[in-house]
Amino acid sequence: MPRREILICGFGGQGVIFAGELLGRAGIRAGLETGQSASYGSEARGSACHAGVVLSSEPIGYPKVRRPDVVIAMSQAAYDRFASTVKPGGRVIFDSHLVKRGEIDDVEQIGVPAASLATRLGRKGVANVVMLTAAMEITGDVSMDALREALGEQSPEKYREMNLKAFDEGMAAAKAALE
Repeated sequence: MPRREILICGFGGQGVIFAGELLGRAGIRAGLETGQSASYGSEARGSACHAGVVLSSEPIGYPKVRRPDVVIAMSQAAYDRFASTVKPGGRVIFDSHLVKRGEIDDVEQIGVPAASLATRLGRKGVANVVMLTAAMEITGDVSMDALREALGEQSPEKYREMNLKAFDEGMAAAKAALE
């Protein structure tokens, strides 16, 4: 796999950093080189944050996202700020429950109703898992087996079962979005 740059963005409290760490862990489980970085505002909840993940089969010389192949946008502000940074031919995968999509030339945009699916599960805080799972099912950047195993490892025990349900919702949502 050539270098792939993925940017997960939203606001503090949505689990953006957790999702970035999860993707990095899944990349390692899939046998890839990974680099992960994160940025968030001075106030953890409600301020802008993003996590960048670089995946490659080759050694990674620079571990930060420069120009993403994929942007996973979990809020309108994050979409507005980062969607246009995607490489031509790249993808923006956004939470269609929270984001109104704009026009971006030469970029595929796919909406996933992550917040509403997470709410239906009874825990809106798992929208990050729904979004990341859907995005990886759509892009194929890491295997779903590696992502599921990483989720089982990284999830605190009291949230593991709910996160795994969110994983299943994300897979189903990706399939529905691609139909």
